[in-house]
Amino acid sequence: MKWLGSLGLAVVLFGCGSDSGGGSPATGGASSGGASSGGASSGGTSGAGGTASGGASGSGGSTSGGSGGAGGAGGAGTGGSSGAGPGLSAKYPGDVGIDKDPDVIWVESFEEGSVSALLTRYESKQGTGAIALDPSVPAKSSGKASGKLTASGAGPNAVDFYKKLAPGYDELFVRYYARYQAGVKWHHTGVWIGGYNPASNWPSPQAGLKPDGDDRFHVSLEPMTSGSAPRMDFYNYWMKMHSWMDQPSGNTAYYGNSVIHDPALTAKDEWQCFELHIKLNPSAASGAGAELGVWVNDQSVIQFTDKAPLGYWVKDKFCPEKATGTECTQYKPTSPTLVVLDLQWRNTTDLKLNAFWPQNYITEGGAGSVWYDDMVIAKSRVGCIQ
Repeated sequence: MKWLGSLGLAVVLFGCGSDSGGGSPATGGASSGGASSGGASSGGTSGAGGTASGGASGSGGSTSGGSGGAGGAGGAGTGGSSGAGPGLSAKYPGDVGIDKDPDVIWVESFEEGSVSALLTRYESKQGTGAIALDPSVPAKSSGKASGKLTASGAGPNAVDFYKKLAPGYDELFVRYYARYQAGVKWHHTGVWIGGYNPASNWPSPQAGLKPDGDDRFHVSLEPMTSGSAPRMDFYNYWMKMHSWMDQPSGNTAYYGNSVIHDPALTAKDEWQCFELHIKLNPSAASGAGAELGVWVNDQSVIQFTDKAPLGYWVKDKFCPEKATGTECTQYKPTSPTLVVLDLQWRNTTDLKLNAFWPQNYITEGGAGSVWYDDMVIAKSRVGCIQ
């Protein structure tokens, strides 16, 4: 199943893949702006009132923070990271003043005072009537509000806002806090970070289509399942992704690849501190030097480099050798060929990290809310609020 969403006169089709063991496709997806029917991205109007496009430290209003819940996920193995250390937050207790740090690109703390003031800072937005400023904040937050996004199978399906990050970057750390309502039938609910060439004023995910390497890539951390403790994983599109099909063909052959497969990494109905790290390959010729990592509550879950961890592919799922998720273990080859995850994000250095897209997209079931707060995008490790 696919769906049609609109922003101005633009229309987009976006599907998604399943996370079941066999790697078969599932239904639905998120949409906003632009057009991606059949793979061609076209036109679309940017959301009204979009303003600055990142790049300058201190943009984005006041900051606030909070402590995460207990522990990190772990268990999937690590590969090392250039993001080791306490992070920028150690210099800014409560995150106060972190927006002025020269390494900080963008801050969203939801302290603008109104939803309209919040959204004028973004180029594109959807489901604006289902966005609220909520008094629930992380335990150590110096702010008084978080962003609450509520979507539903009955509509609005897509609730999101999108920021173009100019001039574009080769490496970013994205620290944010999230709280997921319990018992929701999640579809795509998480923070997407990625890039377009040329840079875009709206998201154009082009589900089902593999990026060429000179056009786009996306990284997202989001729930893969529903239930009381839905497992979270990356849901990534890039030029080296794999298909759920044995013989890829047509415009539905590629949906986001999951790469962690740790049942301990779950979405919780409590505040958790997440931090994503994406480093693009310095040379357009290979994935050498590229990285991808995630921390939860300042505990490293997994750090992918061009050397480790080793793993094996089960169709569109990369399974680290120590992965414990049944979607990997039940389909593990008897003698798997162990390889590193090829993180060649791009084949031209013109493609940069320049897109930030928090969203809540639900296509089935009743209403479900996600809360976001204390979002910081920086050139170096941020860390949870101190």
